[in-house]
Amino acid sequence: MAGLMAATALAPSGDGYRAMLDPAWDIWGPAGGYIAAIALRAVRERAAEDHRPASLMGQFVRVAKPGAIDVAVEAVKEGGSALYLVTLAQEGRPVFLAQIWTTMRSEASLPVTPVMPDVPAPEALRGQDELLAERGIAWNRFWGNLEGRPVHFRLAQDPPAPVPSQRRWLRFRDWAGEGTPSETAGDQAAGDPFLDAMRTALLIDLGIWPGHWHRLQENADYLAPSLDLTVYFHGSGPAGDWLLSDADSDVSGNGLISGRVRIWSRDGRALATGSGHCLVTRPRG
Repeated sequence: MAGLMAATALAPSGDGYRAMLDPAWDIWGPAGGYIAAIALRAVRERAAEDHRPASLMGQFVRVAKPGAIDVAVEAVKEGGSALYLVTLAQEGRPVFLAQIWTTMRSEASLPVTPVMPDVPAPEALRGQDELLAERGIAWNRFWGNLEGRPVHFRLAQDPPAPVPSQRRWLRFRDWAGEGTPSETAGDQAAGDPFLDAMRTALLIDLGIWPGHWHRLQENADYLAPSLDLTVYFHGSGPAGDWLLSDADSDVSGNGLISGRVRIWSRDGRALATGSGHCLVTRPRG
């Protein structure tokens, strides 16, 4: 199983890059946030050294397949702030289109600081692997990449949680892909805002569907792959190891599920805020 750095590795290919999609990052096909992380890493290769990501707006055109994927990056505007168009394609057909802003700007503004939810530290919570094992449920292979500590663990058939938002601490088990302990993830990403943005974008996309079923009181007989994703990066310093996902989806119907997610650092900083739509589909057969 490749860690996020290995699983998003880029090799020069023509005027762009080529990545190899790792099936260990599949949910209903390669996870949308994993695809978005590759787009951010490609912009990291092109952006000025003093730039950091400011926002990502992406559209999932079709489901990717494990294997090679081509990555093209076009600079629309460069300077103190820069805009890049990123296309990920397989067999000549687009899979993911993204517009990614980067900036070097750091002018001070009047501070407006959100307050992190009052939740226990991850060490005070039980792991989701242990909780599911008690119920005799096996995780999707994707979850081998992450360690989770839910604040309120529930399945769809369980009583409603005391809060509508699904909150859980998450950290990447293997950051670099060569047995790197998860405890060093924050150290490896420190000083590189693009690597932090890759993690937060992945977790924001990942949180929208759980934010929906966290509210349900019955099992859903449908899937909901990502249709689009918008992420705003707040540029507030290194993210660290454990990240708190605060996810909710209070609007659904007519084939769409809408959700919003905020990612917090362990010390209470808002790292990124995002939202997206999921498209309801019925499993074949």
